Amino acid sequence: MISCANSELEDCDDFAFVLVHAAYSSTEYSRSQIRRRFLPYQLLTAEMTGPQIRLRNLLFQPHQSDAVNAAILARRWMSGVPMRQLESALDVRSGVLSAMFADAANILRGVADILYAATSPQSVNELPTGVPLSATPTLNTIIASIRRIASRLDAGLPDDVLWMRSLTLDGVPVLTRNEIMLLREAGMLSPTDLLDPGNFPKLLDAFGPRSNTSMASAQNVQQATRTWRLEERDRLIESQRKRLPAECRDVLLRFYRTRETEFEGVLEEIFRCFGISIDARDQPGTTSFPDFVVSPLGKQLAIECKSKVVGEAVTFNDATDVIRKAGVNGYGAAFKVTVCQPYISPDVPRKLANCTDLCVVNADDIAEAFVQLKVGRITQQDFTDWISRPGQASREHLTQSSRPLIPATSAP
Repeated sequence: MISCANSELEDCDDFAFVLVHAAYSSTEYSRSQIRRRFLPYQLLTAEMTGPQIRLRNLLFQPHQSDAVNAAILARRWMSGVPMRQLESALDVRSGVLSAMFADAANILRGVADILYAATSPQSVNELPTGVPLSATPTLNTIIASIRRIASRLDAGLPDDVLWMRSLTLDGVPVLTRNEIMLLREAGMLSPTDLLDPGNFPKLLDAFGPRSNTSMASAQNVQQATRTWRLEERDRLIESQRKRLPAECRDVLLRFYRTRETEFEGVLEEIFRCFGISIDARDQPGTTSFPDFVVSPLGKQLAIECKSKVVGEAVTFNDATDVIRKAGVNGYGAAFKVTVCQPYISPDVPRKLANCTDLCVVNADDIAEAFVQLKVGRITQQDFTDWISRPGQASREHLTQSSRPLIPATSAP
């Protein structure tokens, strides 16, 4: 099993459907005198069209129509379907639906808390006998996915734009659910998309007709995004520090704090730590040579480090400089990589559409890849595949060599 963050969206929605259906089929809703929660009576009708037929063998109460219909409505809610459409599906009012979704979210959070307690570091004698130690890594992965599904139930948003709910100024959200979905429909999914000057007209369109108000709203979104990105970077650094063994934490902090030649030195140290030999590197007295040439698993990479102070970003010219340096030194056939400290300028990924042999990666993203490689979550093959794809490499695209969350099932 793998995290939904690393899987296809349809697989994640199927996983979410199975979990939400399990919540609505639990003893909380059992048709007995001890049940504590109720599903709307309108759901006791023929099953709506949904994934239940394809996933029937994974459901706890596959023929309980109200639980099936409730899970279908919850799945649509998490996909961003407007509340009015959900109300009209089976004539259930928004207040009832909101309470129903909140109940499922709370049940799933409870399940995640139980799994967390069952897998927390403790004496072997204190562990539940029904949880083999070999299952702990898998359960730890599932916990984050379950909690994320609960958050999606709270927000009514797809996984790829759930982060936008956290965009605030002075504690006030700068985007409504409808505005987030409009941005998603326009293909604006990441902080880079929202900050790209070339996307500003699409950002404006999410706030209705052009006016001073819509202009101010769009600018507020960009300001909130910049703040969120800095805060997310701090959260990520702390998360990475906790996951790494003690002997690796110092090099992680130096990786984030250094610039220019010091930054290059720390990256070289990390390469050697992971057994990635350096074939050649920029030396004093040489000109126009890539910072590193490495060959993980036989894939030759020409790597250039570009760093700026916090608040500034690596420009297009800086990001593509490695192409020139590799070419004039006989490494034109190598795949090129630019590591950006702290960030690539938001307009650069869009401009790299025609660069078929260049990958740009932010420092925090490649640091996350190194952490996952160190703790065994990904393999060196996974890392090499990830860093040698054209465009921008992001931590959301890191994949793990594993089975999908939901086993393949044949269509009915």
